[in-house]
Amino acid sequence: MATELELHQREDHRDRGMVTGIDGRGYVRRGTKAKWSVADALVASGSPLILEMYSSGQFEWFEGGEALTKWAEVRPYVRSTLPTAKEARKHEMWNAGVWESEMGKQLLYLTGFC
Repeated sequence: MATELELHQREDHRDRGMVTGIDGRGYVRRGTKAKWSVADALVASGSPLILEMYSSGQFEWFEGGEALTKWAEVRPYVRSTLPTAKEARKHEMWNAGVWESEMGKQLLYLTGFC
């Protein structure tokens, strides 16, 4: 089951452009968008998954088997570029990025478009 992240956000993290995980760590984006192979490896290694769809208010954290299941569900709709209007009309589309805590723990962060 997904965990809603909004209530876990810390002001000091938000002020620095970070997102707070349910583990209390602050995560910041590292690098550019992640390709499928990088995202596959990250989720397979047990890293958490965040889905954020601003337009619908979705901001959820998935761990373990739930992260694997959710990743398999959304993976066909992940793009390394912004989706076309035609793609977004047919289905929610996602961009993947790797975010990292100050201690080096990584997660996969999916930003949605519809």
